[in-house]
Amino acid sequence: MANKVLTENYQSRRDYLTRLIEKLYSREEALKSLSRKYSNYRLLLLVVETAVFFFLFFVVSNTSALISIAVFLAAFAVVAHFHNKLDNGIKKLGLWIKIKTSNLARLNLDWKNIPAFNYSGKISSLHKPEPNETDLNLAGDESLHQLISTGTSFQSRDLLRKWLNQNNPSIEEIITRQKLVKELTPLSLFRDKLILFSILSSRADFDGKMILKLLSRKDILPRFFRLIYIVLILLAPVNILLLLLFLENMIPAYWGITTLIYITLFFLGNKEKDRILDEAEFISDELEKPAAVFQFLEQYHYNNSPLLLKLCESFKTANEQPSVLINKIKNAVGFLRMRKGNPFVWNVIRAIFPVDFYFKLKLNRLKTLVSGRYNSWFETWYNLEALSSLANFAWLNPGYAFPEITDSGQIIFIGKKLGHPLIKKGNKICNDFAFNPEGEIAIITGSNMSGKSTFIRTLGINLSLAYAGSVVNADDFKVSLFNLFTCIKVSDSVIDGISYFYAEVKRLKALLEEIENSKFPVLFLIDEIFRGTNNIERLKGSSSYIKKLAGTRSFGAIATHDLELVKLSDEISRVLNYHFKEEIKDGKMVFDYKLNAGPCPTTNALKIMKLEGLPVDL
Repeated sequence: MANKVLTENYQSRRDYLTRLIEKLYSREEALKSLSRKYSNYRLLLLVVETAVFFFLFFVVSNTSALISIAVFLAAFAVVAHFHNKLDNGIKKLGLWIKIKTSNLARLNLDWKNIPAFNYSGKISSLHKPEPNETDLNLAGDESLHQLISTGTSFQSRDLLRKWLNQNNPSIEEIITRQKLVKELTPLSLFRDKLILFSILSSRADFDGKMILKLLSRKDILPRFFRLIYIVLILLAPVNILLLLLFLENMIPAYWGITTLIYITLFFLGNKEKDRILDEAEFISDELEKPAAVFQFLEQYHYNNSPLLLKLCESFKTANEQPSVLINKIKNAVGFLRMRKGNPFVWNVIRAIFPVDFYFKLKLNRLKTLVSGRYNSWFETWYNLEALSSLANFAWLNPGYAFPEITDSGQIIFIGKKLGHPLIKKGNKICNDFAFNPEGEIAIITGSNMSGKSTFIRTLGINLSLAYAGSVVNADDFKVSLFNLFTCIKVSDSVIDGISYFYAEVKRLKALLEEIENSKFPVLFLIDEIFRGTNNIERLKGSSSYIKKLAGTRSFGAIATHDLELVKLSDEISRVLNYHFKEEIKDGKMVFDYKLNAGPCPTTNALKIMKLEGLPVDL
C-alpha cells in the first residue's frame, strides 16, 4: 500500500512538472517568435528611414532630412528598449525552464540532467570526504547531495553537505531547520525566484571574500585625516574670499599663501585617499552583483511565514536594507567616477572644495555600516539556498514524511516503510524496522544481491536526512540523537601502502574509539565485517568484535555472509537476526527485498554460478 501511495504521489508531481515545462517551452517559442519580429521591425525602420532621408534630402530640404533622423532615432530607441526587455524575459524564461527540468530530472533520478558540482575539485580541497559520506553516497557524483542541492553558491552547497554529514547533532538546530523547511515547502514560487536571481548573481563571478576583506579593514584613516579635512573646509572659503579681495585691489595676494597651504595639505593624504576611493569603486561594483537577490528578499512579503521573516529580518530593517546602503555607496562612487571620466571638471571642483576628503569620510561611514551587516546578509542568503534545497526535496516527494526527533536520552529508532531515496520509485521496496530501546545489534544475513547492503544504507541515509531537517523516505520515522558511524566502502590505498584488511581494521578500531568518546550513543552500520581476511580468522575476529560491541553504549546493524555469526544471538541477548531471501523462478533469481526476522535459511552463490553457466556441482 505504501509503495502504491508513493508511486501515485510521484506520478502526480511528474505529470504536473511535465505539463508546466511544456507550457514554458510553448511560451518561450512564442516570445522568440516575437523577438524575431522586433528584429525585423528594427531592420524595417532602418530601411524606411534610409529611403525617407534621401528623399527629403534631395527633394524637400536638409532640415526635414535631419528631422527625419531625429524621429527615426527616437522610434528606433523605443523599439530597441522593448526588444531588449523581451530578450531579457526570454533569458529568464530559459532559466525558469532549466529550474523546472532539473526538478523533473531529480524526480526521475535522471542524473545526466541533474546539475552536478565539482566534488573532486573545490569541495574536496577544503576537507576530504568523510567515511559516512562515501559509505552512504551523501556527497559526490550521483549522490544525495547532488539530488537535493539546488543552491548556486559554493557556500550554500557546502552548508547543505555539512548538514547531511553531521555528528554530535543539536536537537535545537535540527528542529529549527525542520520548521523552516516546512514553511518553505509550499512556497515553490519563492524558492524558484530565489534560484533564478541567485543564478543571475552567480554568473557575475562575485568575489565575496575580497569584499569582506576590504569591508573589514580597520583603521584605514590616518589620525590626522579628519584634522586636515577640517582645515581644508575652513581654507576653501578663505581662499575664495582672499582672491576676490585681491581682484578688487583691496589687499595684497595673500590668497597665494593660503592656496599653497591648501594644496600642500590636500596632497598630504592623497596616496591613502586614492587607494580608498579605488577600493570603494571595487566594492560598489561587486555589491551590485547580488543586488537582485537582496532586492527580492527585501520586497518579499513573507505572509504567513513568521520563521522565514525572522530569518530574513536583516533584509527588512528600515534604513539598513542592502539596497539602501548599496545605493548610497553606488551614488557616492558614481560622483567619484568623474575624477577619471572628466578630470578637468573634477580638478576644478576639488580646487574649490576638498571633495575627495568629503567622499572618503562618507564612504568610510558607509563601509562601517555595510561591514556590520554583510555577514548577516550573505549567511542568510546561503542558509536560504540550503533550506530551499531541502524544501524542494520535500515538495518533489509528498509521500515522504518529516521525522520526529526526540531528546529523551533513550535509544529510539522506529521507521515505517523506510525506503532509499536514491532508488527509483518503481524499483523501490520499503521495510519497517526498529531498534529496541536497549540498543540491539542486528545481524542481517541473506544471499548475494538480496538487499542487505542497500538496507543498512537506507537506515543511514534516512538518519542523515532527519538530522539535516529534511523529510525522510518513510511513512513515519521517530529517532533520538546518535552519532552515526559507518564501515561499508572501506578501500585500500596504494599510495599510503595500506591493504584493504588493514584499512578495515583501522576503521573498526576508530568505531570503538568513537563509542568511548561520544556524548551520544553510536549507531554503527557495518557491511561484511572483516571481509579482507580468510574465513577462519574472519569468523573468530567478527565474533570477538561483536561481543565487544555488545558491551558498549552503541547499537547498529551488521550485514554479513557469515551464517555462523547468527549463532551469537544464542549467547548475547542484544544480538537479533534478520534476513533477506530469494526464489528461483523460470531459471532466474528473484528477490523480494523484504526484511524478515531470523537468520537466512538459504544461500545463492553456487546457484548464481550455475545460472551463469559456470562449472559448479550443487
